[in-house]
Amino acid sequence: MKKMLLSLSMVFFILNSFGQIPTTPLTKDYYLEKSKKQKKTAWIILGTGLGLAAIGGLVQLTHSNQTSYGSGFDFDFTGAYIAIGGGVVSLASIPCFVSAAKNKKLAVAITIENQNSLLSQNYNVTFKAPPSLCLKIDF
Repeated sequence: MKKMLLSLSMVFFILNSFGQIPTTPLTKDYYLEKSKKQKKTAWIILGTGLGLAAIGGLVQLTHSNQTSYGSGFDFDFTGAYIAIGGGVVSLASIPCFVSAAKNKKLAVAITIENQNSLLSQNYNVTFKAPPSLCLKIDF
């Protein structure tokens, strides 16, 4: 009974996986829009990180001027931690910029052109120029 239930569930899973189709077409507009969104996200992350670093620096400057009398070592690292966190957040924007540039290159590489191709017609070879999707791959 267990084997039959397991095999039936596997059959339904396999049939369902073959029935799926991609929902987003990979066109030039798709890659340009994706690049634009990623670049906007990267700028937001970079601005947030730089803002945090500036706030951390200001907090560190205000706390470094305050000293307590009578104690030997009383230094507050809160501003430094905030500034380091801002730097890390700024560095996290680099992969977003890189992927945005990569998607922009993909959008430029996909074009629709008329290319000459050899076709056989009535026992003759002729050149025809049907519209075709061109993908340029650079290494």
